[in-house]
Amino acid sequence: MKKIAIVLAAATLVSLAACKQNPPAAANLDATAANLQDQADAMAATADNAANAAAANAMDAAANTVGTAANKLDSAADKIRAEASNAH
Repeated sequence: MKKIAIVLAAATLVSLAACKQNPPAAANLDATAANLQDQADAMAATADNAANAAAANAMDAAANTVGTAANKLDSAADKIRAEASNAH
């Protein structure tokens, strides 16, 4: 009887752990967002070092666009996680 109780407790803990896992789609979005944010940071650094003001402004605008895209991906990942947690 004791062994059955232990097995049931272990199965319950495993199923609870599975519910808390990060959905693969959210993990992929997080990784892509992090990559885009790194690119945006690199672009901003390039803009800061540009000698030509017009080129610097263009690069800075592009960096802002990429950073905005990264933020949108983060929001999408959060939404996926919220929906996954509501499903369990």
